[in-house]
Amino acid sequence: MPRALEETLPTLLIRELPLPEPLIVPSGSALRQAIEMMQAARRPCVLVCDSRRLKGIFTERDVLCRLRPGVIAADAVIDDVMTSQPKTLRVTDRVADAIRLMTAEGYRHIPLLDAEGNGAGLLSARDVLGYIAEHFPAEVFNVSPRLNPVLRRMDGG
Repeated sequence: MPRALEETLPTLLIRELPLPEPLIVPSGSALRQAIEMMQAARRPCVLVCDSRRLKGIFTERDVLCRLRPGVIAADAVIDDVMTSQPKTLRVTDRVADAIRLMTAEGYRHIPLLDAEGNGAGLLSARDVLGYIAEHFPAEVFNVSPRLNPVLRRMDGG
């Protein structure tokens, strides 16, 4: 008998989700190179690493909020505009912890670390929602499209 979402989510570990390989650029890379990589792969962010150590994350939101309109300087470096020392989780943490962090901080992407503290992946809100929709379709399809549905008029008997 399949388990319900309410039973599964509190114990589901991040490593149990089918996560794509993250895009990774070395610290000191050209900003233009990182943006072109994101565009070519149609991905919303890259992890910035020094060897395997996570240094930061660069997202579409960083493009919108930190870069001025116009041409990117040819010598711009990703380290100057990335989010340094982002909050992270480990692959052994629970998905519920990721949802809590995403909700509290407004994150859409959380870098993941392995047991040695090295960059090991990336968890996105889309990954979580995709897993829930695939494994618990009844719960997803039965959710109201509005968070707080209010009856506009009395219907029925």
